Formats: sequence, C-alpha cells, structure tokens
Amino acid sequence: MSLLGGCATGGSVGPHPLVTRPIDASNVTVYRDGSWVGFLGTILLRIDDRKVYRLGRNEAYTFQLDPGSYLFNWSIGFNECRRVAFIDPRRSYSFRLAPNCARFEDGS
Repeated sequence: MSLLGGCATGGSVGPHPLVTRPIDASNVTVYRDGSWVGFLGTILLRIDDRKVYRLGRNEAYTFQLDPGSYLFNWSIGFNECRRVAFIDPRRSYSFRLAPNCARFEDGS
C-alpha cells in the first residue's frame, strides 16, 4: 500500500482516442466502485498509452470509441493493470477498474 497525499478526486487529464466514425462509435463507461483498496488515491486510466482520466472512489467516466481493440492501462500507487478491450460498432460497454487488477468486465 502506498501513501498518497492530496485530494482523491478524479478528472480529465488528457484526450481519449479521437472518434473518426461517429455513426459506428460505441459508448464506453469506466467506473470505480467504493472499494476501500487504494482509497486515498485516484486510478489513472490510459488508453493506448495516452493519459485519459483519473477516477476517484465511486466515480464513472463515459466517452465514445471507434470500433477496434484498445489497450486499457490503469494504475494506482504501485499497482498497474493492463487489459485489451475489443469494441464492436454501436454498442455500450461498462468496465469496472479495480485497484488490485482483479476485475475488468463488460457489464452490457
């Protein structure tokens, strides 16, 4: 467990991948539940190695992605997780980002 100072609130830290085919884009929601694991820090989400968003406890972030495969990388403290997401056209996805890498699931 690492000690992190400051406020544990999230927010945008950079742009997500550019949507080039809006008619085929899918809605993607990433969320972090209220788990106490890593409660002092935020989860930093990267998509294809681009910093995108910081998620605090009980926070969700929704955006759109073109169909394709994307590397989701998230970290908190010394924990770092990597998963590939395969995005099909015109769908909705919901992915839980857990601080301990235990879960990455599509809820739809």
